[in-house]
Amino acid sequence: MSGETSTDDTKKDVTLDVMMHKGILIAKCEVDEIQKLEMRDDDVWVCTFPRSGTTLTQEIVYLVMTLDFEKANSVQLDDRFPIIDVKNDKFPYYRGVKHVEQMPSPRMVKTHLHFDFLPEQLQNGKGRIIYLTRNPKDVITSYYHLLQWLNEFRDDEETWPKFFDSFVEGKALFCPWPRHVLKYWERRNDNNVLFLKYEDLIKDLQKGVRTIAKFLGKEISDENVAKICDHCSVQNMKTNDKVNLSYWRDVKNVNDEAGGGFINKGIAGAWKQLLTSEESEKIDALLKEVEQSGLTF
Repeated sequence: MSGETSTDDTKKDVTLDVMMHKGILIAKCEVDEIQKLEMRDDDVWVCTFPRSGTTLTQEIVYLVMTLDFEKANSVQLDDRFPIIDVKNDKFPYYRGVKHVEQMPSPRMVKTHLHFDFLPEQLQNGKGRIIYLTRNPKDVITSYYHLLQWLNEFRDDEETWPKFFDSFVEGKALFCPWPRHVLKYWERRNDNNVLFLKYEDLIKDLQKGVRTIAKFLGKEISDENVAKICDHCSVQNMKTNDKVNLSYWRDVKNVNDEAGGGFINKGIAGAWKQLLTSEESEKIDALLKEVEQSGLTF
């Protein structure tokens, strides 16, 4: 993949469509069909609010489940571990519900949907959920950099102040953030739910891999834990064209001059370089909403 900014006029108007569902802005998808999806006991769903460590968790889960490093290095993650809540024929892997229905077991699926929008059977305990959450100050800064790179801002969000307000007010895509997190937090003690924090995962990746493996009922050797951690290091993920979304350059125009990308620093606390003290305090108000439930960052 070229590192240059794509400026092909034929790709200029390619974008991800959005829709409003029960007062929440989500990517255009077959949400009613998703809720009716027939689950299998060995299904694994990685559920997150965007920019919360989704890709890292997906790759860990895929390798824990399969130990197929060869396939992980040769097949796009979006193909191996599809997102179900985006249906868009202009993109090669956003194939919707029917594709997931036809996948062989064990199916591994990614979603940014709120808990209430998941398959009803999954909500009721059939299949497994791994939910990852992250400090919203890092979420919003990473989210903004991603949308810059993808040229995916809506007209009312094209500047940082406008996007910031949209996020805080709960109007941005998949917001409100507190509602998203709390719905999964409320189910953290369900037998089929593993609730993780991004900060804990990257602080001790080996421990995180073992925690995920235990939840999935997989025994993994120390050697394979080390191999997974090396494969999933930030440095390797950034340059791995099977996980870094670089194939999007073949589909649409991206902005490589924006200073961000799909995988950035992969650290906690990067928000301090962007948020003002006033903006930080506004995010603190969102944090207080979730802290009342016992969830702290």
